[in-house]
Amino acid sequence: LLNYLTVVMSSNNQSSMKKKYSSYALAAFLVAGLFATPVFAATTLVTPTDTQGWSTSDTRLGGAVNYVTDATSPYPDGALQLTTDGTNEAKAQYLKGAASDTTLASVTELSYSAKQVEGPVHADASYQLLVDLNGAATGGFTTFVYEPYQNGTVTPGVWQQWDVDAGQMWSSRSFSEGACTVISGAGGAPFYTLAGLQTSCPDAIVLGFGVNVGTYNSGYNVYVDGVTFNGDVYNFEVTAPVTQPTSSDQCKKDGYKSFSNPTYKNQGQCVSAVKSNK
Repeated sequence: LLNYLTVVMSSNNQSSMKKKYSSYALAAFLVAGLFATPVFAATTLVTPTDTQGWSTSDTRLGGAVNYVTDATSPYPDGALQLTTDGTNEAKAQYLKGAASDTTLASVTELSYSAKQVEGPVHADASYQLLVDLNGAATGGFTTFVYEPYQNGTVTPGVWQQWDVDAGQMWSSRSFSEGACTVISGAGGAPFYTLAGLQTSCPDAIVLGFGVNVGTYNSGYNVYVDGVTFNGDVYNFEVTAPVTQPTSSDQCKKDGYKSFSNPTYKNQGQCVSAVKSNK
């Protein structure tokens, strides 16, 4: 994966500028994905103190990523906030590396929920899918970008779910090898679908995924939650909810390990907590 440390990324809603990733930012993000323990078909709680491998990655001056409280979120009571100031250079990005053996062909479900708080009429976070189109061979890196306003109507102040795997995406880079040909969309057409890419680029692997507000998108304030990749849902919360056992039976057979806030060192500590709460 070190071959991908210097790549050209493009991610904005109206006009795109090709930028070079910081090798340190991309390396950290990819390594986090490689060594993270995969969670299958589950909802994973992501908090500021336990980011589960998520990273601000290529967030730049004037852009910010924060955890906020929002009781209206489809995964209450928190959400992820992406903001940009009044400068064109501002960028806010939150990515997670995929497991090293994740093929594009194996991807079945991509979606997320987003809410526009402030910004232009089309303002919303995009879904980013980082892909190596020719697998282990040299080159082939691109980011496929799903923009809500290119797939429907953005309604300010309302949470909307976006079905990325059934929508259209543009590519940040051009690439051609055999039947696998994509052309950089510079923020727009040509568009590609997941199903089409899986057919034309059978060797493609997924390097990561996440959400983004790109450069030349000033004055954005958008919320995101329930980011889904291959059926795994990521729920962003300011703090982990307090969950305590209500019976001693919940502590047995390693049941004490299922509690995350607070945590218990062993079954006895868990049972003691039950007794003290009665």
